[in-house]
Amino acid sequence: MSMIKHGTRAFGSPSRYIQGRWELDRLKEYTDAYGKRVLILVDCFFYGEYKVKFENMYSEGESSVSVIEFKGEITAEKIDQIAESVKQFNPDVVAGMGGGKTMDTAKAVADIFKAATVIIPTTASTDAPVIGLSVIYTDSGEHVGARHYVKNPDLVLLDTDIICKAPVRFLVAGMGDALATFIETRANLESHSPNYVWKGYCSTIAVRAIAEACHSTILTKGVNAKIAAENGLCTLDVEDVIEANALLSGLGVQNSSCAGAHSIAEGLTVLPPCIKLLHGEVVAFGILVQLIIEGRPEEEIKEIYDFYKAVHLPSTFEDLGIKDVTPEEIMAVAEESLKSYWDVEPFPVTAQMIYDAIVMADRLGISS
Repeated sequence: MSMIKHGTRAFGSPSRYIQGRWELDRLKEYTDAYGKRVLILVDCFFYGEYKVKFENMYSEGESSVSVIEFKGEITAEKIDQIAESVKQFNPDVVAGMGGGKTMDTAKAVADIFKAATVIIPTTASTDAPVIGLSVIYTDSGEHVGARHYVKNPDLVLLDTDIICKAPVRFLVAGMGDALATFIETRANLESHSPNYVWKGYCSTIAVRAIAEACHSTILTKGVNAKIAAENGLCTLDVEDVIEANALLSGLGVQNSSCAGAHSIAEGLTVLPPCIKLLHGEVVAFGILVQLIIEGRPEEEIKEIYDFYKAVHLPSTFEDLGIKDVTPEEIMAVAEESLKSYWDVEPFPVTAQMIYDAIVMADRLGISS
């Protein structure tokens, strides 16, 4: 628990955020503002479709492009390998198109070259696009740490035509990640903990307002957004939820900090079935654990469980794909999660407290 009751306030954000249908067609126009040598890391699911498109896009004029396929985990070794492979190209701009691992790798490579960072999400499943950090894993998917950068991405470009075509599961997972924003920001403010902008700086009034807007947007528009997305529609509710998942949630966590919900998400990586889940799905379960540990009002907790049922976010061990979980496995999750962000809570948290809250979250999920 780090107490900063009064001191310097800090706020960080991407330099530019652009969200709209067919905006990817203007990528060269945007990157020209930052440099002429553009490296684009493309998720393996999109590489075949977009490699030629990007090469054609940059075929005219003075700009040059190098398009690289990204697949697998984001590891320190892979970041270094990619950087070494493009050393001669020496990019002015590094763009990452795909999911969180591709985007975080692009941030890391851009940091090595001190290049401008352009992030192009293909789903609205996390708040990773706008945050100035990369989460690092092992080859087997276990969380090992994070790299924090001195700036957020220079441009975050969301083409909602692409995002609306993604499986609905990604949009819903993003809602789970976004719901953690207010809940973890509140813990950060109550404990007077530092934020992620610099070291030791206070959170601002603005971040609470952003976190509250994120929370209310998800709870009031999330169900309708899911229905619209299931029918291939990009309605205003969908656009608003995309903004909440990506921008509002990202600004929230950058300018406060993670807390219990993300601690549980990282603790769950010790259980093999959970490695296959989306980030927002395990964070969603972590929210329940955090609310229980904090002793929040029954009405608040029930509202979250009801929302999970409506959009199909996990609230039980079974929902997480964990069968016949043992007390030892639950304690392993609790102990692993203690290595993360529980010190942001406004009171000391122990492994036994986490264990009890994990079990309680599952039981409430079964009965809700």
